[in-house]
Amino acid sequence: MNATKPLLPSMRKERYTIRFLTPAFLGDAEQDARWRTPPFKHLLREWWRVAWWSAHRNGGASIAAMRREEGRLFGHAWLEDDRIEDERGRISTVAARRSAVRIRLFHPDDDGAAKAKELWKGKATQGGAPLKTGDLSVGYAWFGFANRGREQPDRRRLEAGEARVLVLAYPEGHENDIQAAMNLAHSFGTLGSRSRGGWGSLHVDDQTLFNAAQLRPYTDSLEGCLSRDWAAAIAADDQGPWLWRSSKTVATWGEAIEQGARDRRQVRTALKLDSDLRSALGFASPGRMPSPLRWKVVRESQGLRLQVVAMPHRIPEEAGAKLTPDQLKRAWGVVRRALDGRFDRVR
Repeated sequence: MNATKPLLPSMRKERYTIRFLTPAFLGDAEQDARWRTPPFKHLLREWWRVAWWSAHRNGGASIAAMRREEGRLFGHAWLEDDRIEDERGRISTVAARRSAVRIRLFHPDDDGAAKAKELWKGKATQGGAPLKTGDLSVGYAWFGFANRGREQPDRRRLEAGEARVLVLAYPEGHENDIQAAMNLAHSFGTLGSRSRGGWGSLHVDDQTLFNAAQLRPYTDSLEGCLSRDWAAAIAADDQGPWLWRSSKTVATWGEAIEQGARDRRQVRTALKLDSDLRSALGFASPGRMPSPLRWKVVRESQGLRLQVVAMPHRIPEEAGAKLTPDQLKRAWGVVRRALDGRFDRVR
């Protein structure tokens, strides 16, 4: 008896030219920098959740409903009620599902397997001082750019400016969420180690940055954001979304990263002076929580600009650290005032 096959949906294909505006530290199994598709799929899923939540939250959206749709689209091994239809119209339950989203990366100059291996590798740094200014107080921002020590190889990085072609194929009917996720990734997406500080700032050619009106569907009040333990929305108040950009552009990514290092330090110092509320912005020990305050370098016609967006949320119980709701609210008030004093709100 011949086995029946599941019914395959019609697929839609999109092509994007992508590049990093700052060097990216994306590692392979040997912890060496390399262009690979899994980080981009992770980034797409991350912003797909934000797009999905925005589209469904007024209809009583739940985490369970979102995770179910995510599993059916991107693959899963946990849904207990997933079903597929075969070519004969029969419905059966499945314990796992492969991703229906296909991702490919191409190099514009890749003309064969012999050349391909080198085209996808990162480049080694040459060591050097943390900052030209010699200000070691913000030297941590130059992650990976100093020699790692005797008999230790310099860390490799993916260079800023190098372009790749990203091809997405996904089932028809998901256009709105996928395209919204790519728009969000262009405006706010970063990848790799230290990415919350601006490293690995992603740029998608022919996409535009959000203004305040376009961003409104993806925002929520601070109280609404802090009612959840994941980054579902961008905070907003009566002055607009909590999205800031530097008033001046710079010519190089190094200038933007250096500026970001100084400003991040000022924000964290302000939190330290107020009963030490720094854990609101993430921590590595005990437990771990990435920072809900995301720094990024964006490109405009005049040059590069530093951008900051706030996606506050409650600290997950399993993360390890604890702040009361009042402490979290006070912490984000400190962050907002500090950034309002140093950057321009996006209107």
